Amino acid sequence: MHLLLIVLMIGVIYIAQERLYRKYWKKGLRTGLFFSREYMECGEEAELTLEIENDKALPLPVFHYKFSVDRALRFQDMENSVVTDYYHRNDVFSILGHQKIQRTLAFRGSERGHFGVESVNIMVRDFFMSRVFAMSQKEEKGIYVFPEKIDVSELATLTRGRIGEMAARRSLIEDPLSFRGLRDYQSQDPYRSINWKQSARTGEWKVNLVDPTQDAEVKILLNLDTDSMIRADRLLEEAISVTSSLARVHLKDKERVSVWCNGLTEEEQSITEPGMGSELSHGITIDKYLTMVRKSQGKDVFLGRIDAELKSVSRNTLYLVISPYYKEDLLLRLDRLIREDATVLCVVPYYKKIGFESRRPYLYGWEVSEFDR
Repeated sequence: MHLLLIVLMIGVIYIAQERLYRKYWKKGLRTGLFFSREYMECGEEAELTLEIENDKALPLPVFHYKFSVDRALRFQDMENSVVTDYYHRNDVFSILGHQKIQRTLAFRGSERGHFGVESVNIMVRDFFMSRVFAMSQKEEKGIYVFPEKIDVSELATLTRGRIGEMAARRSLIEDPLSFRGLRDYQSQDPYRSINWKQSARTGEWKVNLVDPTQDAEVKILLNLDTDSMIRADRLLEEAISVTSSLARVHLKDKERVSVWCNGLTEEEQSITEPGMGSELSHGITIDKYLTMVRKSQGKDVFLGRIDAELKSVSRNTLYLVISPYYKEDLLLRLDRLIREDATVLCVVPYYKKIGFESRRPYLYGWEVSEFDR
């Protein structure tokens, strides 16, 4: 008789707790994954924080929290995890009523890209471990891992030299808005430089002193098309790193910089293309743009962009072309830019075993190692 009563009591308790969990297990339950930063440089470290709050009296004796992120985010803590194409993690908690749990996981960004949490699955068991209650969530936020910054001091010397040559040519053209004083007239001075008002006031010929225009622009055009079948991905990643690194150099020089590449669709370009800017913060905008690049949209898209530039050539702009591809159809267009008095430098990333042929004065080879750094 006593045994029967015990069995009945256990059965009542089992049914009651099962109904309680079925109805209330999600009530007051809040979870989230938060990256400590919006963006980071490739190779830097950041943190992913997991927060779980059970804001009700009913405890959750067994709480599984499973999530997956790209393996490019390399976590230090490998406990309760499996790595395939993704880093899969399954943490198990026992959460009391009105308890909040926080866990922080450190990771390193090993590759360029925008990475988010791919999936979140939550599973809860009741006291008798007989029932499983589950749900899935989607985390919207992610983190940008910017292109790797590399030493481009050799290239920067070339680009600064080209900008200097461009400024020397422009110095023959004075900017009437950059007035900086007066001096006495000399026989070689053009009449248009005479300040007639001051000449009449002093009784001597006076001419305006002006500064040459200084607002140099650097327009970086990145082509992700290549003829190489040997580790094309490595070659293109180097081209992206060169672009990002040179953009930062010229922004630090307080020059206006823009970047365009054929690695995004037309719709993506319209949303993310960074335009021209000179503040250091513009480097973040450029890096976000380059981070979203996945694959080349083709050589013809890039050639079309050069054709568009030919319609409105600026003599105040360094056209910095970065392209592993440098066949005649591209070079003929760059020749036309130069005939329009543009300043052009074309950087060609290449592998030593393939070689590089400098067929134009504006071509410069950038040797790339076939092995990852």
